[in-house]
Amino acid sequence: MAAGDADTDQFREELGKAKNTPEQLFADSRLVLRHEHTGIALSFTAKAALQAWQAAKVPPVKVLSAQTWMSTREKDVAAHQAVSFDYDWTYTTDYAGSMDTDSSADASQIEASWEATNEGMDRSMLMARDPILFWDEVPLYESELDDNGVSQLRVKVRVMPRCWYVLIRFFLRVDKVLVKLRETRLFCPFTTDSTVGPVIREIKYSEGTFEELSKAGAPPDGAAYENADSAAMALQAVAPIGLKHLQSDKLVVKQGKSSDAGTNGK
Repeated sequence: MAAGDADTDQFREELGKAKNTPEQLFADSRLVLRHEHTGIALSFTAKAALQAWQAAKVPPVKVLSAQTWMSTREKDVAAHQAVSFDYDWTYTTDYAGSMDTDSSADASQIEASWEATNEGMDRSMLMARDPILFWDEVPLYESELDDNGVSQLRVKVRVMPRCWYVLIRFFLRVDKVLVKLRETRLFCPFTTDSTVGPVIREIKYSEGTFEELSKAGAPPDGAAYENADSAAMALQAVAPIGLKHLQSDKLVVKQGKSSDAGTNGK
């Protein structure tokens, strides 16, 4: 359920009095995956995603009508010292999820971090026709950008007998201007013991103006970019044009040193 006015005001306060928030804000929605033995938890929340949006300080995007207006009135704007939006009103975030460890005695000795890797996901396992034990899609926030497009952050989770898979995807379309996809995929095969399976994380950013993408052979602004799935297909068709960032990480879990280890040999 989207947050009401009172909840939204409180949310803005928690974000340090944010100038604005998306119209559809699912502040209570979240996905949490917790490993019982180690206490490691991977979570995905709207608050953390918007904190990442605030920290990124992405330059504001101008819609086509504003670009046209500015190009014909540059002297007037300069003469009157007009002020434009100084924040990213598209809510573009590089949020890839949060990681925490339980504060219990056993889990307090666990150290976990993401490290670069050349390992990839076992896509044959993902594509296998195994039964889906659990599936869900969790909306975190969405905005129609004052009827200038759409900004949307959603996370999907799928659990099969041999693995689990998560996709968190930020999708932005500013009509007649640009499209962005920021996707983070996490994959983990199950182990037969209490250890954490090899969690692989792939982060991919794709974007471009409609002019750039059209020159590369992508469809023009329209139905091809109606939603995140169709936009992903359109961007994939012209790859590597539009590919801005690609990385693979692996979750490395180590047993930390106890608080009294190494003190005078006692």
